[in-house]
Amino acid sequence: MTALVWLHEDALRQDHPVYTAAGEDVISYFFWDENYLQEMDYGFKRLVFIYETLCELPVNIIHGSTVEGLSRLAENQSCEKIYIPATSNPVLQEIIAELQHRLPVVVVEETPFVSLTKDLDIKRFFRYWKKAKKLAMQPTDS
Repeated sequence: MTALVWLHEDALRQDHPVYTAAGEDVISYFFWDENYLQEMDYGFKRLVFIYETLCELPVNIIHGSTVEGLSRLAENQSCEKIYIPATSNPVLQEIIAELQHRLPVVVVEETPFVSLTKDLDIKRFFRYWKKAKKLAMQPTDS
């Protein structure tokens, strides 16, 4: 194997473009990283949602540090690249930046659901949706 996919909670779907970019026969991983989850201050319901969604996906769930875990996997599997879905989450962006110092990383962009210009509260979905739904429900000019 020459590529891995790190799937984080901002890209929990099987048809994410990261899989196309990574190619066939790629293994994806999600890290149940306690330090990250505590920093995000997710509630129990959010954690259950993430876990139940992961159970429906072809992804390996590993408990531990994302950076350390991906570094070990990349070394053990002679990985040439790690493909990561792009995110607007600043905490995940910090993790991606740290990985880029250690490993060959490809960040895969996707077409956003909506484009918001203001800083968002990404810890609470309702606050995000309150701002996003106005744009998401507008008719397109196509």
